[in-house]
Amino acid sequence: MEEKELQNYIRPNYIYAIIGATQSQEKYGYKVLVDLKKKGYKVIPVNSNYEEVAGLKCYPSLISLDERPDVVVLVVGKKNAQKAVQDCLDLNLNKIWFQPGSEYDQAVELAKNAGFEIIIGECIMTETTSCKLDKK
Repeated sequence: MEEKELQNYIRPNYIYAIIGATQSQEKYGYKVLVDLKKKGYKVIPVNSNYEEVAGLKCYPSLISLDERPDVVVLVVGKKNAQKAVQDCLDLNLNKIWFQPGSEYDQAVELAKNAGFEIIIGECIMTETTSCKLDKK
């Protein structure tokens, strides 16, 4: 992925909402959250099934967040992907990162038709590791 494109998504001061965060340590909803947190990014877990994930307050939905995220990272199934994109549309959150496995056609089409900036087919954990952006 081009570094210029990454600069729109990966910045040290950005807030990342992780849709599909989970307490199940073997699942990517947990791995993505913890990986970004360890790298110093501000992450907010979102999943209506939990009150806390990885020591962080977990929110039931995007609309319930105390802070506006800069990037919404989807780590969810088909049904939840579409709802999450619709929530982004309702809240005018226009940067969505579809983690591999979350890029369902209807959700992606909804995001594209809304004119959102999206990333598909790339893992945010890999991209934040290889990213050589200025950390200012």
